[in-house]
Amino acid sequence: MSLKDQILQILVIGRELEVEFIAGLTDAERAYESTFEKWSAKDAVAHANYWQDVRATRARVWIEGKELESLSQFEQANYQCYDRYAGQTWAEIETFAQQAHEKMQETMQGMSEEALEGPSEESEDRKMWETLIGSAFTHKLLHYSDFYHERGQHEVVSRLWGEWADLVSPLDDGADWQGRVSYNAACSLALAGDQQAALEKLRKALDLQPQLRSWSRRDSDLASLHDLPEYKELVAPDFWWKAIEAGPQAEALADQFMRALSMFRIAIDACPQAEWRQGETLYQRPAGLALHIAQSVNNFSMQKPGEQMEDPLNQIQWQVRDADKLPAQKELLRFLNEVEKRMANLIATSDLTAQEELFPWTGFTILSRVVYALRHMTHHLADLIMELKHRGVQPPSWH
Repeated sequence: MSLKDQILQILVIGRELEVEFIAGLTDAERAYESTFEKWSAKDAVAHANYWQDVRATRARVWIEGKELESLSQFEQANYQCYDRYAGQTWAEIETFAQQAHEKMQETMQGMSEEALEGPSEESEDRKMWETLIGSAFTHKLLHYSDFYHERGQHEVVSRLWGEWADLVSPLDDGADWQGRVSYNAACSLALAGDQQAALEKLRKALDLQPQLRSWSRRDSDLASLHDLPEYKELVAPDFWWKAIEAGPQAEALADQFMRALSMFRIAIDACPQAEWRQGETLYQRPAGLALHIAQSVNNFSMQKPGEQMEDPLNQIQWQVRDADKLPAQKELLRFLNEVEKRMANLIATSDLTAQEELFPWTGFTILSRVVYALRHMTHHLADLIMELKHRGVQPPSWH
């Protein structure tokens, strides 16, 4: 079956799901008086099909090579959608939903396989079929699942997302797509009460998409896993959990550092070994930039004067002219593992409101210092990522 045929089949199934959802609404749910802050089922159907209509329209314009109009900010667009459709009857909304479905069908049918595999109007990093499937199927399922959840119909949610995974998984075998599919499969299994199977799917998802770790801690679909030791091991090592559980400020700092450090490790691994120590200037050598980042995080992790980690990499100047003296990637990663523990310990055990004594230029409190360290790290991580891009290396995705 061609990609287009698969996508058209999925589109039909998405519409059937929507019709089933509407047919199953109670009289009270159909009559609910909504607000923008608390949508009714009718608002959700209107919202989902508004975006399906918008994506179908923009996809046509994009494929024809015409100029696209700028989209409103999502929150503004959602408010405009609500304002436009909230006063309409169910009959009008159902007619609109059918028209939006037919418009998307016509849009997909008019596209070549090459166009479907090409970049979407939304982002050059996403394929056209991803955007179309997202608005015509996945986005709808997200909103309609919320209503099934509210009714306590968790088994329905699990079934629907399991069917979704079976349908969309064959569309792309890349890590990005398979990570997202595995994550949603983990959610459906967790809702169904199969914790071990959910953990296995989640492990695969987080290996492929490490940026989902943070979100998973807030995802209510995974609530049954959150207190399990196996889940905690997947999300963060013990030394970070001490920071995560030390309070809201410490948790926020730990979360942002873990994201940045994950990107940093991917960037280090991505650099070709032959180019690791090479650069047109001292400031363009990946090994030097990476060493500077790790040494700086280590330095800002100090808790008392003169407290330094005894490690050979602390003795190397990142601007040393002899590039052979810079550490290998494996050695830098080993050093980074120890540095990370020091920063986690600082965040977990410090009074973040205490006056900053060691690095006064970073601010007035230890909190200021930690934020400064994070800013410094991401600044130079951007330098490293740009250097990789200039060399044609795929950089880490944003976490």
